[in-house]
Amino acid sequence: MTTFARVGPRDGAIPVTLELKSVNARNCEVFVRAPRSFAPLEERIRKEVQKGLDRGHIEISIQLDAGQRERVAFEPNVELAHGYLDAAARLGKDLGLSGTLDLPALLGLVREAVTVREQAEDIEEIWLDLAGYLAELIDKAITMAATEGEVLARDIRGRIGRLEEIFIQVANRAATRLAEGRTALRERVRAALGDIPLDEARLAQEVVLMADRLDITEEIVRARSHLAQFRTILEDEGPIGRKLDFLLQELFREVNTAASKAADVAVSHLVVDAKAEIEKIREQVQNLV
Repeated sequence: MTTFARVGPRDGAIPVTLELKSVNARNCEVFVRAPRSFAPLEERIRKEVQKGLDRGHIEISIQLDAGQRERVAFEPNVELAHGYLDAAARLGKDLGLSGTLDLPALLGLVREAVTVREQAEDIEEIWLDLAGYLAELIDKAITMAATEGEVLARDIRGRIGRLEEIFIQVANRAATRLAEGRTALRERVRAALGDIPLDEARLAQEVVLMADRLDITEEIVRARSHLAQFRTILEDEGPIGRKLDFLLQELFREVNTAASKAADVAVSHLVVDAKAEIEKIREQVQNLV
């Protein structure tokens, strides 16, 4: 599911703003965008986010508060600058040229004359503050995900109810189909035999074989069991998306098997409706953690 959370600067901590954006993904992928001074902490940030969030393509953005800048130091390379000035003076003398190399010209020609480096800071102190921000950010993201998750769960429960109704209809139709099959088999045998007496024992064997081929009781029982388990998992705390995705695969398999064994137009139509509901549930499950 899409999740967004934001926390801002607070007193007594480094003045930063953190944002979390997450879209659905099978695994937990964390990407960090932060100032250069936070680079040593990026791996810690990823691990901290992955502790709290199980799935998603997650982007963490860290921005220094307005008016704050990364701490940098400008270091002049005096020895290098002296070398360039001495060389310029010798060139002027040897070539009979007048003029001097002023500061703007020197800085323009010799970029190494001034180096920029980040000032050393206690990275552990920064992490203590940042860890507090991250904990708050992750809590907000989880709260938002839980709210959206409950909306999705209500929709899924409704579709499970619809599937349960469909399986009742399939079971009823399967029983009727079996009775119709027995009658049709008896009539075909009588028509084929003509005046020859009917062997009831042999006919009974054929009916048993036909009933075994057409019987989808096991598939219906397992499908209903999957739906009951689905309802139970929806009430669980913690990550449930992968469990539900697995159950949907099993449910889809039972539905396909029932359709192929029943060999009945009415059952096939009901199976189409069931598959449509399963696919809609699958789309919603992909948005659950």
